[in-house]
Amino acid sequence: MRALTLRKSFAAGLVVACAALSACSGGSSQDHNAHMQHAGGEQAGGGTQMNMGDPNATPAKDVPGAQLRTNKFVLLPTRPPGLDQAAGTAWLATHPGGTTVTLEMTGLAPNGKYMAHVHAKPCAEENGGGHFKFDQAGPEVPPNEIHLAFSADAGGRGFMTAENDKPAEAAKSLVVHPAEFSDNRIACADF
Repeated sequence: MRALTLRKSFAAGLVVACAALSACSGGSSQDHNAHMQHAGGEQAGGGTQMNMGDPNATPAKDVPGAQLRTNKFVLLPTRPPGLDQAAGTAWLATHPGGTTVTLEMTGLAPNGKYMAHVHAKPCAEENGGGHFKFDQAGPEVPPNEIHLAFSADAGGRGFMTAENDKPAEAAKSLVVHPAEFSDNRIACADF
């Protein structure tokens, strides 16, 4: 039941979350347009569907044979008002099939829309710094980055898993922010 409710909330919030992606990553309007196209279900130029999470995917902590890194989220000073109770855990699993990232959070705004990105620096350095990219010269969208778009349920709980077919061994953290306020990072978890 929880997964079904979260899936419905996720679908409703995906377009709003995608609109915020270019601001968080400093992306161009071309990248923003790519986010919006992918949010509508279109495919990237190479025919690869952009993955911004699947609440029904196998959570990172349950991926067999994976190297698992996990940590609790810490609140960031940039968080918007009203989110002082936000808490949760992030997992990153690297495995022969690539990378799986999962987050579970509580204390979010009920029915709020959120975005999380895997970042290149630990939380103590610039609140995670910029987004982790598999190819530094590549685009600021999945599959070159790992994004998780999700909505909180009526109780302020959020959950999402995203998969990528490349191993993100150099990833350092996961940062969460409201979908519409990408500069207001709520929390960060080191990997």
